[in-house]
Amino acid sequence: MKKYSLSFILVLFSVLFIACGSSSGSDEFTSSDTIYEMSDATSVGWKMKKGFEIAEFPNSTDARWGFAPPEGREVAIIRYPTVELANTDGLKAAQEQTEYIEPLDGIKAYGDKVEKTTCRGFADYPPPYKVTQDKSLGINKTFILNKNNFIEETKNPIGADCPRREPFYRVYLIEGNLVFLGELLRKEDLQMVDIFLEELAIKIREGKE
Repeated sequence: MKKYSLSFILVLFSVLFIACGSSSGSDEFTSSDTIYEMSDATSVGWKMKKGFEIAEFPNSTDARWGFAPPEGREVAIIRYPTVELANTDGLKAAQEQTEYIEPLDGIKAYGDKVEKTTCRGFADYPPPYKVTQDKSLGINKTFILNKNNFIEETKNPIGADCPRREPFYRVYLIEGNLVFLGELLRKEDLQMVDIFLEELAIKIREGKE
């Protein structure tokens, strides 16, 4: 009886394990072969702003950044004349602009081709990261936070140096001939940015149909 019960439990466990691990991945995003204009993105609320100042994207027709609803997340879009170029040159450009390198001693966390970076070293300290003169608190000098240490500010108050910078865009997505680069907001993980870009791309695709 004990042996039969053990066998039954093992079989039941196997069935449950297979059922829990059989995700089909059908919900994963698949790019289409649609050719878009930048106006297709603005039609769903993306507010196109300026272009890149340093980075060059060979064979692209447009490269602009802007803000996407609802929270105004910054999203850059690089447009190519063909889907093939988006999946070759565009893929390379996206990887270069989102390249994250694990920081060594808090120094540099991005690739050489990254144009936009953002400070991720002051997550627990709101701007301007300094303690200034306040006689009521017994503070008679100005200090700035630098690599988790308050040091006396000897020059004009310009705020603290950033102890760790990362790529501003951390996630990319290719839909048709468009390459999307998404901003990582505070208190987010990369999957949340990925989901946002997928939803944005689907809206643009549906608007084109």
